[in-house]
Amino acid sequence: MEIIKKPKAPFEKYLGIKIIKTKDGYAKVKMPYRKELTNPHGLIHGGAIASLADTAMAVAIFSKYLHSSFYTVKLEIKFKSPSKRGEMFAEAKIIDKRKRFIFGRVEIKDNRDKLLAQVSAVFYLINKE
Repeated sequence: MEIIKKPKAPFEKYLGIKIIKTKDGYAKVKMPYRKELTNPHGLIHGGAIASLADTAMAVAIFSKYLHSSFYTVKLEIKFKSPSKRGEMFAEAKIIDKRKRFIFGRVEIKDNRDKLLAQVSAVFYLINKE
């Protein structure tokens, strides 16, 4: 298991996202439950889940393209189930690369391994190694 030291964005710090595992285009990250991340119904806000997915994919890309800059072009999220409490985990992996576009998939699960969301992502490499 190789943990890459990725520079942390202030927003990632605010969300409390931690890297669990990274390796060659794959990443697993976690985000703790915090009341500040819930909607008026006490469920984890969809925006927090989207941010977790986006960050997981960025970490996966960073693990393969260590010295490159990139940004999110598209995130398509299919929410499968709500989450009330406990940590959430995101597993992201690169599935394809065409020219400077990187395509990936992310699964978000709760601490009971219940699927919360499936995400398709497209990122753009600004500069390549």
